[in-house]
Amino acid sequence: MILLNSTLHELGEVECDLDVEVGTTESSSNDFEILSNRLFSADTAGFYIPGTEIGGMIEYSLERTDEDVATLKGYTWRGLMSQIGPIMPPSGSDYRVVSGEANIVIANLLSGKLGDFFTVSSESSGCTISSYQFPLYINYLDGIETMLESYGYRLKITAQKVASNQPIQILVEAVEASLIQGTFNDDNGIPMSFETNNLGINHLVCGGSGELQQRMIIDLYIDSNGNVSRTQTYTGFDERVAFFDYPNAESEDDLIDSGTKELLELASFKKLTMEAPEDYELEVGDLIQGVFPDGTIIQSPIVQKIYKLIDGIVSEEYKIKSEE
Repeated sequence: MILLNSTLHELGEVECDLDVEVGTTESSSNDFEILSNRLFSADTAGFYIPGTEIGGMIEYSLERTDEDVATLKGYTWRGLMSQIGPIMPPSGSDYRVVSGEANIVIANLLSGKLGDFFTVSSESSGCTISSYQFPLYINYLDGIETMLESYGYRLKITAQKVASNQPIQILVEAVEASLIQGTFNDDNGIPMSFETNNLGINHLVCGGSGELQQRMIIDLYIDSNGNVSRTQTYTGFDERVAFFDYPNAESEDDLIDSGTKELLELASFKKLTMEAPEDYELEVGDLIQGVFPDGTIIQSPIVQKIYKLIDGIVSEEYKIKSEE
C-alpha cells in the first residue's frame, strides 16, 4: 500500500488495515476506510496498491485526542467516476447517443472530467459501440458500465506507476467480461449448487383500504418468467394462493406496487451459488452462469467486490446481481 500526494506522486509505503468496496453504484458505495496510526504525513491525499483497482483519494478523517488510531475515508477510483454528474444530452438532442470503438467512446465521455484525472487506454478493446443511447441523467459510472455490459464487456480500472518522479496513472479501459459457467452434474472444477424451490406462491390476493364489501381487493399473479400481472398463469393443482393484508394502501397503484414486491418475495425460485477457489480472480462485470437440470439458464454479473487488508493479508468477497 503506497501513499500519494494530491498530484498522485508516491510518498512511500505504509502498513495499516483497509476495507475497500468497488462495484456498481446500486450495489456498492465505492469507497474505502483506513485505520491509521497517525504516521501519515500532512501531504497524504490518497493511496493505491500498484497494478490493482485498490486505491482512492482521502476526503474524510476522524481523530480523537484520547485514541492513537485515526479513521480515514474516501471514494475509490471507480467511486470518483460516479461523482462527476449525470450524462447530459448534447444541445438540441433529447438523448446522448454514442458510436465507435469502446475505449474511444469512453475517452470522449471522460474528456475534461475531474481535470482529466483518468487516462483511457489507447489500445483497441475489440468492442464496437453502435448507436448506444444512454438513459436520461444516468451518472457516468453507471452509464459506462451499463453500456459495456450490453456488449459483453466490463470496465477495468488499474492504478499503476508509469515512471520515476512521475504521478501514477489511473488507467481506464473496456475489456471483455469473463464467463464462468457450470452445468448441473458437469464438473467445471468450481463448486456450484443448483437450488430449485417450487414451494412458493403464484397467486396473491391483495387487500387494501376499506371495510367488508367496500374493501379494495386486487389479484396478482406471477408467471414462469417471474413477471407479475393481473393475468393468471397457474390454475388447478398448480395454483398456490396467499393473502396480503395492506389496509394502509393509499391507492390502487400503491396496493399493486406493494403486492408485487410481496409476491416476488413469496414466489418460487431457482438459485445458483458458486464457491470461487482462493486463486480464482474475478472482477466486477464478469459473468456467472449456470444451467439447471430442466435447461433453465441463470446468468448474472458480479456487481460488488470487497477487499479487506488486515495485518498485511488481502481477502476478497464478491456479490452477484440478484435476479427475481
